[in-house]
Amino acid sequence: MEGSAKGSTSLQIFIRMNTILISRDESLKFESENDRESRSKLRGHHLICLNFFRGEGYSEDFIRNIYEVLTKKKVEIVSGPDEVCAKCPYLKDEKCASHEYTDETILVQDKKALGLLGFVPGEIVDWKMIAAIVPDILEEWKAQFCEGCGYREVCFNK
Repeated sequence: MEGSAKGSTSLQIFIRMNTILISRDESLKFESENDRESRSKLRGHHLICLNFFRGEGYSEDFIRNIYEVLTKKKVEIVSGPDEVCAKCPYLKDEKCASHEYTDETILVQDKKALGLLGFVPGEIVDWKMIAAIVPDILEEWKAQFCEGCGYREVCFNK
C-alpha cells in the first residue's frame, strides 16, 4: 500500500506543477510556474555576447529589456529569435532583417556558440555556468565572429 501512496503523491506533484524537465544527467526535476518565469529564453550567440553587455543598444526599451534578461539567474536555450531579439527593431517575421544575409549569419553563430559552450536548445542552465565557460572559448569565438561585429568596440574596450 505504501508504494501506491508514493506513486499517487508523485502524480499529484506532476499535475500541480504541470512540467517535467530532464536534466543532463537524465534525472527527473519538477519545475514550478515561478521557475519558468524566473529564467530568460536566449539563443546561442546571445549566451556569449551578453557577457559583454555595457548598457548600449538600439533604444532605451531595448537596453531595459537586456537588463531584465540579465537579472534572471537561469537561461532556457532556444533556437531562433529570443527575448533580446523581441525588442530589436530589425526583427521582422521572426528573422533578423538588419542586412541581406544577417539571419543566415546569426544561425551559424548560434550553432557555433552552442557547440563551443556544449549546450543544446531546450536545456536550462545557470548564468554562472555560462560565464565560467566563456573565457575558455572566447579566443576562438572572437577570431571567428567578432571582427566584423558592430558591438566589438563596446565589448572589448571597457
